[in-house]
Amino acid sequence: MAEQETVSQQLRKALDDFLKGQGAGLEEVVNTRAFGSLVAQTTGNLVALTRISNEVLDLAIRNSRLAGRRDVASLGRQLARTEEKLERVLQVVERLEDELADSRARNAELEEAAARRTTSSAATTAKSAVTAKRAPK
Repeated sequence: MAEQETVSQQLRKALDDFLKGQGAGLEEVVNTRAFGSLVAQTTGNLVALTRISNEVLDLAIRNSRLAGRRDVASLGRQLARTEEKLERVLQVVERLEDELADSRARNAELEEAAARRTTSSAATTAKSAVTAKRAPK
């Protein structure tokens, strides 16, 4: 560790010495319009290279038949639309189930009422028949 520190210290000292001797010259170079233009052009080239490399990578992925960023984004949008449609269908099904349950309940009530009327009518008819048999001729 002590050896690394000494190497590190030596490197630091050499850098400080270089900057002391060449600092003024480097400042002159940095202050020129040409240096600013060079930095701007280098930055523009770096951005262009990054864009080109992204497009090349996207083409390589697309040509290898793997899902790329655009494909995944498109599938995500399609999945969201499908989920929304499925949610609407589920709401309609639930509403129809409620309507069916209400309809079945009404039908059951109507059948009970009809059965009571039939039973009541049959009892009345039977009573009339019994009364008719008892009546003197």
